[in-house]
Amino acid sequence: MRPGRSFFALWFLLLAGFVLLSGFAAAYDRFPADLWLAHRLQDIDAVAFVRALDWAEDLADTPWIAIVWAGGIAALAVTARRWEALLLLAAVFARLLNSAAKELVDRPRPSDDLVAVGDRPASPAFPSGHADAAFVLYGLLFYFITLFVPQRGLRLLGQAACLWVILFTGMERVHVGAHWPSDVIGGYYLGGLVVAAVIAAHRLLAARRQGE
Repeated sequence: MRPGRSFFALWFLLLAGFVLLSGFAAAYDRFPADLWLAHRLQDIDAVAFVRALDWAEDLADTPWIAIVWAGGIAALAVTARRWEALLLLAAVFARLLNSAAKELVDRPRPSDDLVAVGDRPASPAFPSGHADAAFVLYGLLFYFITLFVPQRGLRLLGQAACLWVILFTGMERVHVGAHWPSDVIGGYYLGGLVVAAVIAAHRLLAARRQGE
């Protein structure tokens, strides 16, 4: 299978998964395993773990996510990766998709009679905006780090940091009672759609530049 076709297939697979998950989220306030998983995660109160959750969530929230996003765009631009910088900038508009999905699904937040609620935003729960934003930004940074950072140690450090922010941001949103685990999975799915589309566009541009 050609690379373009494989990414095309991946994108539609993610889209089908997100549509299916959204349908169930609209029909059910929570999924069967959500409550059990939320309780297990909230039972973990080790100081180091909670701090790691908080730091990751900070990097997926304003103002830090805006700073990291701007820094990533600037780093790509000054190293003559202007097309990559434009693609990273374009991904900012993916935030509109999250807001639209929230309004369409209109799933309520976890209630404090089921889990400990430390953060309860006014917007609907599905899909998680923090998980979506973390997956888009740090997923794309992971991709560009893999391509453009030649030093192995620095590359691995950057990749590990991106994965930490993505995974721990999702767990933090469940840990504070702002989301069910299925809300976080929905955010990852939506973020994955954006990341796959940007990677496909980048590979297409790279192939065209090589053919010129």
